[in-house]
Amino acid sequence: MKIGTNAGVRHSRTHGILVAIVGLVMGAGPLPKEEIKAIVEREYPSLEKIYLGVHLAPELSLLEEKTAARVAEEWRRAGYEVTEKVGGFGVVGVLKNGEGKTLMIRTDLDALPVKEETGAQYASSVVNKDATGQVVPVMHACGHDVHITTMIGVARTMAELKGKWKGTLVLIGQPAEEVGKGAKAMIADGLFKRFPRPDYGLALHVDAELEVGMVGYISGYAMANVDSIDVLIRGVGGH
Repeated sequence: MKIGTNAGVRHSRTHGILVAIVGLVMGAGPLPKEEIKAIVEREYPSLEKIYLGVHLAPELSLLEEKTAARVAEEWRRAGYEVTEKVGGFGVVGVLKNGEGKTLMIRTDLDALPVKEETGAQYASSVVNKDATGQVVPVMHACGHDVHITTMIGVARTMAELKGKWKGTLVLIGQPAEEVGKGAKAMIADGLFKRFPRPDYGLALHVDAELEVGMVGYISGYAMANVDSIDVLIRGVGGH
């Protein structure tokens, strides 16, 4: 699923994302849009501070210690049973709310080795060593800071609206998404054995090509998979 985004209208974006996700969790029941709107209005200042804080303190893949700890703290405060260090710096939050289906929602945690040149007042100036020991600039260039903030907002909203849905909600904070290692590590560490196995899984990604308030989705695979292969060619160079 892809969510419309625009840097100048984060408030509308946050409301749109929450309405979309809460609607999916609640299924065919009536969607309490006004209640969601009221929660967003109340929580937005806090969520914006979280977003800015995460953006200012990005962490590379496999090094998401502080980011994971912040997510765990927020989910725990919202009333979830939280387990940290699942497959590295993975985080799992569980909220059981009676009989019903189990829904898993996932966010990624890591940033990229990219220098921020946006000119924003909250631009990242972080530099860090990557897995090879090379010092590189770091920024949230792929929207994971938005995804993290959204999941904290969803955690708060779903906990507050417990009287309007039934089932189990499993929140996943996945490390090392950018290098393709985090999901595999969490599964190897017993993600689907130690925690409720989901009937449905949901991930989202912001997308600047969609207007704010719009949700794009398709049946089946929504994003391209990533793989790699190394090829060694021996011969004489040519054009």
